[in-house]
Amino acid sequence: MYNKEQKMAFITASYPDEAKRAEITGLFASFAPYEESWGFDLVRQSIILLQPAFDEVVKSIPKSKARALLTVLRKYRMWYLSDHPKAVSAGIALLKLNIEDKLRGTMVASPKHLKLILDEVFESPERETMDCVYRVLLWLAFAGVPRDQAALVTIDEVDFTEMEIHHGGKDYEIHTEGLKEFRKLCELDSFVYIHRNPDYEQRRPRIEGNQLLRRTSVKSLEILKLCNDMRQRFVKTEWSLSYENVVVSGFYYEKFELERSGQAVTFDEEAEERLRELSDSSEAAQKVSRRAIPRRLRIGYNQWKSLFQCS
Repeated sequence: MYNKEQKMAFITASYPDEAKRAEITGLFASFAPYEESWGFDLVRQSIILLQPAFDEVVKSIPKSKARALLTVLRKYRMWYLSDHPKAVSAGIALLKLNIEDKLRGTMVASPKHLKLILDEVFESPERETMDCVYRVLLWLAFAGVPRDQAALVTIDEVDFTEMEIHHGGKDYEIHTEGLKEFRKLCELDSFVYIHRNPDYEQRRPRIEGNQLLRRTSVKSLEILKLCNDMRQRFVKTEWSLSYENVVVSGFYYEKFELERSGQAVTFDEEAEERLRELSDSSEAAQKVSRRAIPRRLRIGYNQWKSLFQCS
């Protein structure tokens, strides 16, 4: 930690809890390489050089910790300012938490974008590994299949003629970008396990049944485990896709396609569907929801478009 004596004095004076002190010490240590290259404490650095350093530091930590770090830095600046009013730059006060890049890594812009991510993170369908399951899981999400229904989709509900999945009385699109993994998953009765020896191939049988997403054990078909195992594959990548966020991305993509074709985009139908779920609520609550739901969806849609510069 650069300028350790001064920073420890601040930490000791401001944070009585030992665990909190250790956490903040670690946050300050993240800036040490930058401070060493500058030759002085970050509290004296201008926004021009401090913002890129801050962006690089927060890139690898959760959003909540990034906000906490910004709060600590501002508190540190005010503490330092009381004794060294002429030695403090406005840099920390001007710092902004740029969460757009982080948010962009949790969403999908289009079927082509989703395929690009899947090809980066997972094995290709031709390898016939269990990655086919995770790829199809995310295509189901993008098509709008509710999470609690995904593991219930069966092979005989996959219609390659109509390029749709007919499930639960609804039709969900099979995007051409995901066609290979859908075909492969409908055909496979076992999965290849990648071995360190490229000349050695081991296969494990899928469990009996007709479920599209079945793997090698009954427990592994539970949707929570499926989603958790899928998300583990994104660790140490620039993306952090969840089933729910991909559902939302697919929903906004459908709206954007309507907008591009010249049609008006509204969210009234979605609001009415949500209101049916709230049928036991009071009349006043439903009236508020009837206004709030479309407004909230519109805000989310505009944010999604802004993230991917859709116009």
